[in-house]
Amino acid sequence: MSDLEKLIEGLNHDLNEELNTIIRYIRHASVMKGLPGHEVRELLLEEVLDEVKHAQYLADKIVALGGTPKVQVQNPAELFDWREVLEDALKFEKEAIAGYRERAQQADAVGDVGLKATLEQFAEDETRHKEEIERLLG
Repeated sequence: MSDLEKLIEGLNHDLNEELNTIIRYIRHASVMKGLPGHEVRELLLEEVLDEVKHAQYLADKIVALGGTPKVQVQNPAELFDWREVLEDALKFEKEAIAGYRERAQQADAVGDVGLKATLEQFAEDETRHKEEIERLLG
């Protein structure tokens, strides 16, 4: 498999992580109750917008590189406790940061400077999300 094919495969993985995060956040936000739940709901719904932008960029970039977006949606865990929701979100944010860092290196290897810079920005966005979640978890 060429470096470009590995990059496209990785971008498809990242795309699916973003799509699944959107679904997870909407689902989890809908069941949050009480004052802590309200805070978590607001955070999740705010972050959905960033995740949508990331997903659209990734899908478009996959096509621009000669690939096809491959969507594989997963059912989110049925969590109802605000702390469990945040711990779940934190796990996925950490995975996203690692994934975007790896993908930025792959983009650099194929000489796509613009993609590398965008992926580094996505890693920064996810780091901000991680920090907000950590702050709410205390």
